[in-house]
Amino acid sequence: MATIGIIGDRSFGWKKNYYAAVEACGAKTVALISKEDLQRIDELDGIVLPGGADVNPKYYGQENKGSVDIDDEFDAFEFALIEKAVSRRLPLFGICRGLQLVNIYFGGTLIQDLENKELHCWEDQKDRSHTVHADRSSFVYGAYRKTDIRVTSAHHQAIDVLGEGLVAVAAAEDNIIEAVQHRTLPIYCVQWHPERMCLAFARPDTEDGLPLFRYFLEMAQGG
Repeated sequence: MATIGIIGDRSFGWKKNYYAAVEACGAKTVALISKEDLQRIDELDGIVLPGGADVNPKYYGQENKGSVDIDDEFDAFEFALIEKAVSRRLPLFGICRGLQLVNIYFGGTLIQDLENKELHCWEDQKDRSHTVHADRSSFVYGAYRKTDIRVTSAHHQAIDVLGEGLVAVAAAEDNIIEAVQHRTLPIYCVQWHPERMCLAFARPDTEDGLPLFRYFLEMAQGG
């Protein structure tokens, strides 16, 4: 059985959705909450980087032009976790903020406040359902065996300049990057929220989110 680290306490509201999805696919979960948990990385077969607040734009050389709810201590913790995971070639699955963290880690930048926010989230930050188009060579296609899928997202930021080594493998109809993977490392990221497309949160207007978690777990177990 794979052991997957998930950043954040499962008792914290919507974080429980990530734990439920990973456990529904047959894996054991471990909470990664503070810098002390960096020592547990050798126990893990993979890490899920969940959604959350905006990353401080100082990490990609910009002034704040629309980033909100910044937590410098938490940013530093997650970047340190990514550093350790990359050094061990540990599989990473980034979701929403997780995708943005990975892009910044590899030298990329973000659009701090999208002009076309209505496609990607409601004004009250509730999820928005829309279509993404995935490359046939992508992990997204590997999970769903089709190129056009309906997803749910809630983000006002997105990738601008792509990080080194990353490949954009899915996009929304406005060409915003919706998924990336690394050329040589086991890193898979989506801008949408598969944990809110499955189980108790399954929606009739989107695909089931579990195939992406299953794909990640296959990679974490040497697939």
